[in-house]
Amino acid sequence: MDIYIKEFYQQPSDDFPSGNFHQVIALNEAPDIPWDVISRQVPKLKKGWYELAHLTAQDRIEFTRDFWLATLPYYPHLQEFVVRFFNSLDDIGIYLTQKQYDDEFEAQMVYSVANNGGFFRGFSPADETEMSEFQKSFPDHIFPPDYIAFMSIHNGFCKATDSTGIFKVEHMLEQFRAFQSMIENMGGTVTTERGIVVNPKTLIPFYESFGMPFFQCFWSDWYPQNVTGMGNVYFSVTSKTVSDPLNYEDASSLNMSFTTFAKWLMFYLERIA
Repeated sequence: MDIYIKEFYQQPSDDFPSGNFHQVIALNEAPDIPWDVISRQVPKLKKGWYELAHLTAQDRIEFTRDFWLATLPYYPHLQEFVVRFFNSLDDIGIYLTQKQYDDEFEAQMVYSVANNGGFFRGFSPADETEMSEFQKSFPDHIFPPDYIAFMSIHNGFCKATDSTGIFKVEHMLEQFRAFQSMIENMGGTVTTERGIVVNPKTLIPFYESFGMPFFQCFWSDWYPQNVTGMGNVYFSVTSKTVSDPLNYEDASSLNMSFTTFAKWLMFYLERIA
């Protein structure tokens, strides 16, 4: 497992007073905690995650890979990419964290890339109620089915110690409003890289780059041909521009415009912070 994972998940002690969490339970290292005990302590923990934590590292990787493959819709190259991504891992751990003394515990699935190649953190899947409330918050928008499917795998996902990453669905409306307020404070004008004016209210951020004013946004004025749902574009606060899918014959990572969420996700997983 990546050497920085244990460092990130350390809790305060006499030796490490600056720990990131008040309490941490590495569930895959605590096989004797019964389900009825841990489920009371961490009500949002999925039993499937609890059972996964008690398997071998290789079984954890394979079972999780198969769940991704069964859950994500088919797109060209996506399934092959998922297999390659999981082949790059040396472990998957389940960590239960409590930020402050009175906080609820949160479950995180940690994907460790082999040879200390970094790690990703995924949060508990969104349930039906959370997804329903999310859809009600944006009634006039068709979100891509691959994005909806990914939220049923991880409701929130990020690289390493990133505190932002892909937003949780219950935070999307709040993030959208904060994003609109930020643009208004910057003067309210947004253009593509070619200078075409963009209505900022058509941009719905789903990802924020940690420590930098960059977002990936669904764009409700762009419904690419032959796919369901909105395409997504890159927004830079510093330049007040969005990437322009018309700059290239095929929108891609060349200009950070992606016709599907799956294409963006593959780009994101290929680059370890």
